[in-house]
Amino acid sequence: MVELIPPPDPRTLLPPLLACLPTAFVSPQPPPALLPLLSPILRQRVQILSSVAASPTDSWLRLLCWDAGQAERLQELVDGASFEPHPVSGEIDLPDDLPVRYNRVDEETLRSRVLVSHYSLKVLYLWCPDDEEGGGPAWRLAELLPQTGDVEDEQDWLASIGEANAHQKEQLLEDALNAAEADQHAEAQKEEDGDDDDDYWAQYDATPDRTPAVKTPAPKPVSSLQQAESDYFSRYGDVQPALDNHDPEEEQPELGPSSLNGDLLARLLGRQVKGEEAEKTTDAADAPASAATNGNHAGLSHPRPSSISSASSDPVARLEQEAENQSTCEVGVKQHISSSVKGLFRLAKAMGISRSEFQSLVQTELELLNVSDE
Repeated sequence: MVELIPPPDPRTLLPPLLACLPTAFVSPQPPPALLPLLSPILRQRVQILSSVAASPTDSWLRLLCWDAGQAERLQELVDGASFEPHPVSGEIDLPDDLPVRYNRVDEETLRSRVLVSHYSLKVLYLWCPDDEEGGGPAWRLAELLPQTGDVEDEQDWLASIGEANAHQKEQLLEDALNAAEADQHAEAQKEEDGDDDDDYWAQYDATPDRTPAVKTPAPKPVSSLQQAESDYFSRYGDVQPALDNHDPEEEQPELGPSSLNGDLLARLLGRQVKGEEAEKTTDAADAPASAATNGNHAGLSHPRPSSISSASSDPVARLEQEAENQSTCEVGVKQHISSSVKGLFRLAKAMGISRSEFQSLVQTELELLNVSDE
């Protein structure tokens, strides 16, 4: 069922509205007669914002305009205008020429515009079919604007409701065609970009090979695979179990000859022992002759030379030999200690022990030796 919308009558709609405008400078609250003239959404705006105004001097007149800049201009126009009622009829005089234009926004929204040039006002109305609070379906005020010198897009505002409906359908069709054309253009652009990508990657397919292709190695025979598997599992035979206390790697072989002069001490000690044994043998051979010559003095512990030449030369030679042997042993012991420390450091370094940690271990052992000596 098509709804029949009557055109607005400016001489019926404008006088009540214009009569309420001067009260904005008297009371911060809108007059009760104004609220039924407003559209539902504008009515809620005026009711809510006027009740929570920050200052009593704030005028509800600005709430009739959604733009803050135009609201300032609207208040100035109303402040300078004179809305004097007619002395006979009691209503505000209106000019004879009040053109009305229409604009269909969508299927549910129809607006009309009335220009009041005498007061430089532009009044926008909205058709409200379900406004029970305002008194039923009627034209309600959607916005009150100042009439400026800007030329508005007149093609959206038409002379009749039928023309506005037809223009809205044409606009919908045009928008649909534009959207379809935009989709086709986007699809064509996408295909073109895809073709460019195909041409780009096709260049690599057309490029001749510059290096020989890598040949895939032939599969190994079954016997070689079995041998590789056996070698893999045979490694576990050399692994030391975690619960086995015996580790062959911890066994230390007996000391043998070394190129690091590690057996120098053993050779020096062996040389000294052989020299002492030879001296004992010589003393044992000279003992009877010495006893026969000295008689009762054989029991004395003081050593006696066996001859005049030995008496004059043996003590000095013995002292020199002992000094030489002691010096040689001392040098050997020092070299052995030095080589042992170096070997321990190499072992610690191979095991991942840092130099500072090794020095700390050696220092700790030296301190323990001091405690043991005490």
